[in-house]
Amino acid sequence: MINEKKPSAPRLIFTDEDRQMEELQKPMAQAEKAANKRDRMKARIRQEYELKRKPATTQSGTASVGGGDDVPNVPRLLFVDDAGGKPPGKIGQNVIVKAVSSEVHRQIAQEEEENTGLRVLHATEKTGESTLHAARQIPQSALQHDRKKLMYAEKKLDRANIHFLQREQEVKHPEHTGSNPLSRAYQRRAIRREYMAAKAGRSTGSVYGAGRNAQKAVKKTAEASESVISFVAKKKHILVILALGAMMMFLLNAMSSCTPLLEAGMQAFVMGTYPAEERDVKAVERAYKSKEDTLKRELERYEHFHPGYDEYIIEADTSDIWHDPYALISIISAYRGGEEWKIDDVYGTIEMLFEWQYKVMETVFTETRYRTEEREGTRVVTDPETSRSHWERYTYEVAVPYSYSICTVTLEAENLSHAPVYIMSREKMGLYALYMSTLGNMPDMFAGNPHASELKEPLRYDVPQELLDADPQFAMLVEAANDCLGYPYVWGGYEPLTSFDCSGFISWLFTSTGINNIGHMGATTLYGYSDPVQPEDAKPGDVIFFEGTMGEGVGGITHCGLYVGNNMMIHCGNPCSYADLTDSYWQQHFYGYGRLYDH
Repeated sequence: MINEKKPSAPRLIFTDEDRQMEELQKPMAQAEKAANKRDRMKARIRQEYELKRKPATTQSGTASVGGGDDVPNVPRLLFVDDAGGKPPGKIGQNVIVKAVSSEVHRQIAQEEEENTGLRVLHATEKTGESTLHAARQIPQSALQHDRKKLMYAEKKLDRANIHFLQREQEVKHPEHTGSNPLSRAYQRRAIRREYMAAKAGRSTGSVYGAGRNAQKAVKKTAEASESVISFVAKKKHILVILALGAMMMFLLNAMSSCTPLLEAGMQAFVMGTYPAEERDVKAVERAYKSKEDTLKRELERYEHFHPGYDEYIIEADTSDIWHDPYALISIISAYRGGEEWKIDDVYGTIEMLFEWQYKVMETVFTETRYRTEEREGTRVVTDPETSRSHWERYTYEVAVPYSYSICTVTLEAENLSHAPVYIMSREKMGLYALYMSTLGNMPDMFAGNPHASELKEPLRYDVPQELLDADPQFAMLVEAANDCLGYPYVWGGYEPLTSFDCSGFISWLFTSTGINNIGHMGATTLYGYSDPVQPEDAKPGDVIFFEGTMGEGVGGITHCGLYVGNNMMIHCGNPCSYADLTDSYWQQHFYGYGRLYDH
């Protein structure tokens, strides 16, 4: 029987206004389709259960077991409970029947040794009993299978209902929709929690959603306000006070059903705002940029700043000296645990981050070289004509050894956005991801900076329902991935708390859904772990890999995403979103497909 104790997914009731809005047509159709499928499964299970409960009509009497005169007829027995004189229950009857059947088979077995015909008949009887037992199990197994299908239909209906309510909120109340991806995620989760709470405590078979409850509250409050105003119409000295009170009640009641959404939006806004004033944020950026400019000048005129060497070889590219200002402010804010800070409080953190990002290494090689010098000397010279000798001065060259020093300068420049993985805990990485998803609610602070991050609206896409129905495991992957739409790219991230990078996103999808507990793997390791798949054999749920997406200096597999069919994938880019694989960029960097589970 259907478990009525567990709340069933409700069928939403759509208003005429809902049916006239084009933006709601698709989620409305999905919700109705899921509700119809669930209702059909319920009706089917009830029918099977009623058929199962009908008593089987059997013919009482005796059953002949024998095949010879020495085998007596075995009567069909009816057992009565000794204590109460009532027949035992179904479980007790099963136990008694099994015991008697075993005893009968034991007695017959004793006779089998001397009667070949009886042995054959006994074996046939056992086979028949086994077949009868298996036949009795078939309806039960089918019923259990349908129950599982009903559970899946209930989950699909919940997802469709929640999706419609979320879409309805976005379409009808765009002013309440968050301006950043994480805020919208909080709002969607708030709607999901409200829906599940309404489902668990409902008194009818329908759920109307937060917006409809708010409308009811508004209507009731308006009626009450009108009656109060008419009552005190003659008392003009208190009319203004009562009118203001009624308006306040009106607003509070109207907003009461939207409280979870407003609280989530406010919480996301407060938590996602840099805990510093604008002048301090700009001062930190100026301080860090000044240190980078000083480093560039030092490398360009290294001999001037570091004299004393014979030769200088500068193997440092000053174009590698840059940073994302939003990453800098987000790291500092998260590193301090979200506590309020001023420029004077973070000079030490600036120094630490600069030393982590840039490492100038100086290698000095000394060798012995020789230079030619002219020397003067005297020598005795004899005149051949007079045979007389005299002293003569002359010059000559000698090779003089000396030490020659060569100073080679190299620069190791890290990407500042990689720093959180090395210097932060998981909780602080989560704060960093939050700040990067909102840009500290200062998206125009560093406008014009070529390295500054930008807020990007994630590309959304509805995976065809027939693909989800065809593979429940793929449906689980898509559902988990959709919950992460809008999350920012965080290098080294591997869970929602820290946000994700591309391989961390794929690893988390398969591990969190239980489809394949692969832990946290990099893109190259993921490809090596998966089973290679030819492009023409790729299926939704396979992983697609790319190469060369991090520049010419980085080889091998550098990116990956989840293939969802129809030349689309979902991946953690910046932010997590869907992507069209027919785009020339993805086709240029395509590497291959890999399969992490059996479809």
